[in-house]
Amino acid sequence: MTTARELIGRPAIVSAYLAPVLLIGGTVVAGAMSPGYDPVRQTISELAAGDAPTRVLMTVFFVLTGLCHLVTVTFARGIGVSGRIAFLIGALATLGVAAFPLPSVAGSSATHTAFAMIGFIFLAAWPLLGMRFHAAFPWLVRPAGSIIGTAILTVICVWFLIIWSSHSSPEVGLVERVAADAESLWPAVVATALFRRARLL
Repeated sequence: MTTARELIGRPAIVSAYLAPVLLIGGTVVAGAMSPGYDPVRQTISELAAGDAPTRVLMTVFFVLTGLCHLVTVTFARGIGVSGRIAFLIGALATLGVAAFPLPSVAGSSATHTAFAMIGFIFLAAWPLLGMRFHAAFPWLVRPAGSIIGTAILTVICVWFLIIWSSHSSPEVGLVERVAADAESLWPAVVATALFRRARLL
């Protein structure tokens, strides 16, 4: 029989809610502190670039977001093992984005891009990979909810990839934020579902 403790630990609830606050709030604060920065046209990574005035601040927000994901994946035991592994990879990729920033606001980095893409892919895939089938689990981690979660995140991320690869879209920053924010929010949605189900056990 599944127990409340097997579904989710309290640290995961806190970290799942804190991650989007840090990421979304961090980009807003860092963007406001960067003269001339355009959040619609410019990417989040540019706020942590080597010559950006908010390099340290945005890097800290990246690191804290990644650490929150690590806590969530550790204590959200209601997510299937494969999904937790995918979530772990996404969390580590977030830390990789912080460790290997863009060299400059106008520059590029293959390593940074690789970590960013890995993060987007695995943070979209984990709901599907973490699918559960037993009725003791909330519907968001059972087949329908898992498929819907990954489908939504995948569509948004593919949209961003198309925009980003065009190299000429004036909305690349906005679309990236939609994708990154959605991926930071979904763990909180799942954590809420697991917590509510745990209270009934």
